[in-house]
Amino acid sequence: MSQERRTDPTKRVGTEAIERQRASAHGLGPAAEHERSQKALERRVAERTRELARANERLQAQVRESERAVHLQATLYRIAALGHGEGSNEAFYRSIHEAVGELLNAESFCIALVSDDGQWLDFPYYVDSSGAELLRRPMGRGMSEYAIRCAQTIRLEAEKISALIEQGEVDADTYGNPAVSWLGAPLMGARGVMGIVVVQSYRSDLHYTQQDAELLTFVSYQIANTLQRRQQAEALRILNAELEQRVLERTQELRRQIVVRERAQKQLKHQVMHDSLTGLPNRLYLRERLERALGALKREPTRRFALLYLDVDRFKLFNDGLGHGVGDEVLRIVSARMADCVRPPDIVGRLSGDEFAVLLENCPQPSSACLVAERIQARMAQAIEIGGRQLHVSVSIGIAMSRPLYQTVDQLLHDADTALYRAKAAGRHRFVLFDESLHVSSVNVLDLEQQMRDALEKSEFEAYFQPIVRLADGGVTGYEALIRWRHPQLGVLGPGQFLPAAEATGLIEMIDWHMYRLAFQAAPALLGRDKILNINISTGHFHSRDFPQRLLNLTAQAGVALDQLCIEVTESSLLSDPDAAAEILGRLHEAGVRIALDDFGTGYSSLSHVHRFPLRTLKIDRSFIAPLGQAAQQRSMAIVSAVLSLARSLDLNVVAEGVENTAQRDALLSMGCTHGQGFLFGRPAPLGTGASLRAGEP
Repeated sequence: MSQERRTDPTKRVGTEAIERQRASAHGLGPAAEHERSQKALERRVAERTRELARANERLQAQVRESERAVHLQATLYRIAALGHGEGSNEAFYRSIHEAVGELLNAESFCIALVSDDGQWLDFPYYVDSSGAELLRRPMGRGMSEYAIRCAQTIRLEAEKISALIEQGEVDADTYGNPAVSWLGAPLMGARGVMGIVVVQSYRSDLHYTQQDAELLTFVSYQIANTLQRRQQAEALRILNAELEQRVLERTQELRRQIVVRERAQKQLKHQVMHDSLTGLPNRLYLRERLERALGALKREPTRRFALLYLDVDRFKLFNDGLGHGVGDEVLRIVSARMADCVRPPDIVGRLSGDEFAVLLENCPQPSSACLVAERIQARMAQAIEIGGRQLHVSVSIGIAMSRPLYQTVDQLLHDADTALYRAKAAGRHRFVLFDESLHVSSVNVLDLEQQMRDALEKSEFEAYFQPIVRLADGGVTGYEALIRWRHPQLGVLGPGQFLPAAEATGLIEMIDWHMYRLAFQAAPALLGRDKILNINISTGHFHSRDFPQRLLNLTAQAGVALDQLCIEVTESSLLSDPDAAAEILGRLHEAGVRIALDDFGTGYSSLSHVHRFPLRTLKIDRSFIAPLGQAAQQRSMAIVSAVLSLARSLDLNVVAEGVENTAQRDALLSMGCTHGQGFLFGRPAPLGTGASLRAGEP
């Protein structure tokens, strides 16, 4: 309001009177005074008009600001309402574009979203007046990525954009068509920046202001909240749909289960009672049948039955050497052949691994059971062809006839297993009928086990040494350490009298380590500087990964040079676990220990062992040496000559075992064999009997 309007009216009248008096004093007439008053009035009217115009402008600005606030609030409500809609994403983003366009110029508009892993930038909606196409791209150096990195609203003009490109903050290729004015506000989510909303101008007459930036920032909060609500609603919808689908699928599955329940129960019972590989009844089924048979035997003592316990000979060789697939196929064929040899109500069952059983429910005589065993073995004699190989399979069989003294199934199974063990010990591919003598024998094994444990504690086992010599002059080149048991009642026992029982009872490894300590203690006095000590390794040691280090530690404690130590292994021990044997022998070979293959020529794949294992020496089995010097020596000479030729080609040493007379020695010398071992040169003897140990030395 002007100063004049704020002046008191009485004061203004007095002023006018004073002016009139001054006018009269200066000689002005009424006309002049009237004109002056008129001008003053016009000035006051003009001033008042200007004041009213300014007041009107302020009022109009307030009205516009109010209308803008109302419009902004309405727009935000519209955006918020979009979050509850069920329309398509395209319609949702288009509605946001329209809403933003009512607040500021949005000819070129886009919404970009960061992927969940933060590696990609998606453009679910964009409208660009320049015709540019926005495609999904890795997070890089575009303008949108720059604003996302800054995490705040960015308003840029062309000059500033060019500066960012020169600074490397923005990549020109990624940015695309340059804008005159660019405005972007980040969409802030619960886990940080989830995207950005951008408007840009390609027109020289359209520049975004700070007020536009504040407005877009305000709107971006609502857009982000709306987007999150839609995303949550979409996730919930998907979750509900998945849940409904799972409920539907589960309901259908339950219906199917109800329909097939009886069938499944029957199948389950069959699976529980039968072997999955062969389809034969399993141990559980067989025990059930044996219990019924024993119950029938108690009711009718004259009605007898028989149990055949079978084991596939050398099955581990097929399984480990040719693979488990071949082993499984062998078991399937063997089981089918066994089933062909019996008739109902007799059954064939698989107990475990390569063990089978045949129950002959009506078998009054042992001869009947023996006939079935013979039929099974004859059926197995036919070769099996698998994968282009012809395999020859045999079985060992133990037979137990029903007797009134059997009270439990375990008693019957034990006796059949005892007979099977005896059949395998006798050389496999045969059957043995259980009788009381086998029972006594098995009891004797238990007694022998306790005696061997006592012998270990009392140091009754002794180390004997047999010389290995040069055939040409009888000079001793080494000794083989052999174990003997000085039994307090039975005298000195050879290894064949107790080692089988030691292997069966698991004492063999303890006895071996006792033997190694004795041999190593005697080695320094026995070997000198140039002789070799041979020790024998049992199969069980190849199942112990720490065996090499333990043996090396023992040699170090005894002061035995590693290049004076040779370990002897048999082909059967190598076949028990070829991979483990190769690893253990390899470690010993690397340490300098010599490796000898004992009883060469009697195994199943001797030549393959020569290539696979780090052998230094071949010991020809005594069975090939015995015929030398006799009329029927031709075949043995051919075999020995072949072994010597093979050894020379592979730079291996050869020792002939079991040389007992000069004729054998001369025959070996004529074929080029240089070393031998046998009674001709010396019998095994303890260290104290020097004459036996030095027999044959020059």
